[in-house]
Amino acid sequence: MRSYKILYCALLLLFFSFPAAHAQEKSKKERIKTLKVAYITEKLSLTTSEAQKFWPVYNTYYDNVSRLRHQEHKNIKHKIRSGEIDQMSDKEANQLLAQLEDIEKKVYEEDVLLTKKLKKVLPAKKILLLKRAEKDFYRELLYKLKGKHKDRDKDR
Repeated sequence: MRSYKILYCALLLLFFSFPAAHAQEKSKKERIKTLKVAYITEKLSLTTSEAQKFWPVYNTYYDNVSRLRHQEHKNIKHKIRSGEIDQMSDKEANQLLAQLEDIEKKVYEEDVLLTKKLKKVLPAKKILLLKRAEKDFYRELLYKLKGKHKDRDKDR
């Protein structure tokens, strides 16, 4: 009887902690997105008029690519990392590879479409600056995250 109470309490704790963890993860994503918006706006020196035209186009692109990356992670990369490949037949592996290639192709098509749409609202130079700013932003973000991990490891 006592083990049921412990199990019940553990399940309740898990049930109520999951939404908090999910909300915290969502909050981190929103914070990163906010930092990215500020970073790109600064690096591109967007005018008010340019920003009003740029951000709806970019946000649509970002949402589409994020959805594709989530699908890629959920359906493919998880299987690769979890070791499911070892139990796959060649046919299943080929199907997984085809799914991965399809997603990569769609991401590329989204990149091309973004450039095409941005040509209507920004000069070519700013589109090239965007490509560099995106890479620089993620490089700096990664650098800061690595720094935090090193600092945390020193405290141990």
